[in-house]
Amino acid sequence: MTLNRFTTRATRDIDHTIAERKIAMSEISVKYLRDNFKVEDRIAVLLLNKRSGAVLQRVACMERVVAPEYQAWLRHMNVQQYEVYISMNTLKEGTHRRTKDDVDQIRHVYLDFDENGAAAVHALLQRTDLPEPNYLISSSPGKWQVIWKIAGCGKREAEEIERGLVADTGADPAVVDIARVLRLPGFYNHKYSRPHMVVVESRSNQISGPEHFPRLRSEGRDTKAIESKRTRRPTGKITQSERDWARVRRELREGASPDALIEELTIERADKFNPEDYARRTVEKAVASLRGSHPSGLER
Repeated sequence: MTLNRFTTRATRDIDHTIAERKIAMSEISVKYLRDNFKVEDRIAVLLLNKRSGAVLQRVACMERVVAPEYQAWLRHMNVQQYEVYISMNTLKEGTHRRTKDDVDQIRHVYLDFDENGAAAVHALLQRTDLPEPNYLISSSPGKWQVIWKIAGCGKREAEEIERGLVADTGADPAVVDIARVLRLPGFYNHKYSRPHMVVVESRSNQISGPEHFPRLRSEGRDTKAIESKRTRRPTGKITQSERDWARVRRELREGASPDALIEELTIERADKFNPEDYARRTVEKAVASLRGSHPSGLER
């Protein structure tokens, strides 16, 4: 299936999409989860209401997440305008957090294209030096995620692959964290006035290894500009804090609730000494920069 054809289908009314594929909405997420994880794998499920700021995170084995009662709960929460995300890499036994230290096995590497998404993905699919992506996910109108299954890859190596791919393709530099959550197909994205069904195209069953990806150096390459007044470090490396800053500004422009972003960033940056303080300062400064005012003048 060509990207243009899939793009057209992905943006149709959801009732027509489901009718064409003859797949119940609940089956989309279950099939995706079963295709990507083992029954014993532990993954994080993150629910985020970007209007109220409410955040719920649960860590459970995949077998539990695909159970009918769990899926019914997710669907109920999605109807209440909670966005549904999952971690793309597995978590260690006994942990209930989702930091890099909590990641157990690398199952995936991924890219996120939020600008000129269809054209960027089309160009990527023409490349012969990269494995065929396992999945293309239409996460929002015109925005795409590209996902590869991978095995035999360490944590540091996975992030280096992603940073190199970002530098080479112009994908979102904020999405290179191995503890990252991505949207779960089969649920609505409520960011827009008309909810967008997150749909997925499966393109390959291959499980790649690190050796299948070109050794792209992330240092010294031009990545997509990060909208910040901060001075780039001489090495050319982009820090995780800079990625957080760029993502927060982007999501604020798209209408996300500052409180929701604070909650989400607090969970994501559990590696910080005081995650909540870091998240609040990052979001408040981003809000102020978009308003052209000082953080002390923020409406609370």
